Amino acid sequence: MAAPKAQCSVCCRETSAFICGGCTQYFCRQDLTEHIQKLSRELEEIENDHDEFRQTLNDQKGDSKKRSLIQEIDKWEEDSINKIKQTAEQCRQELIDCTNKFIIKIENKLNDLAGRLKEVRKENEFNEIDLYRFQENLNKLKEELVEPSNVSIQQELSGFIKKIFVILPFDKGNKILFN
Repeated sequence: MAAPKAQCSVCCRETSAFICGGCTQYFCRQDLTEHIQKLSRELEEIENDHDEFRQTLNDQKGDSKKRSLIQEIDKWEEDSINKIKQTAEQCRQELIDCTNKFIIKIENKLNDLAGRLKEVRKENEFNEIDLYRFQENLNKLKEELVEPSNVSIQQELSGFIKKIFVILPFDKGNKILFN
């Protein structure tokens, strides 16, 4: 829109000026053309930024794995699974070690019983009370092997993923915790 003579805001010449509806500044014909070209370049930059953002949005819409919060949850899951596996392995190893020691103790008791049986058989000196005592000792060893009374597995009562621990006979009252 042509205006009466005014001073151009760029070159400061007094000329037939045109006013920009956006910035409300006056421009001569030449500076108005440059001003319009500058606005056109800025619009192009906004369109490019828009297109890049659209691509990012489409990428995230198509692949939820790229979302940062999903990645955070995935990391938590992986860390938790690794902790659980590590805890389970530690508990297994502790139980295996304890069981092996326990089996050796039972084996020693069984060997002692075998020695007493051999001795009684050799001396041929035994009665019903002796037989009952031998059978009772053997039954106790069998029960201990099937269900060791001093080894158990327990879990915490609270928490989403409960801690597990092994209670060992030599640690009565002391729990070995694994997270």
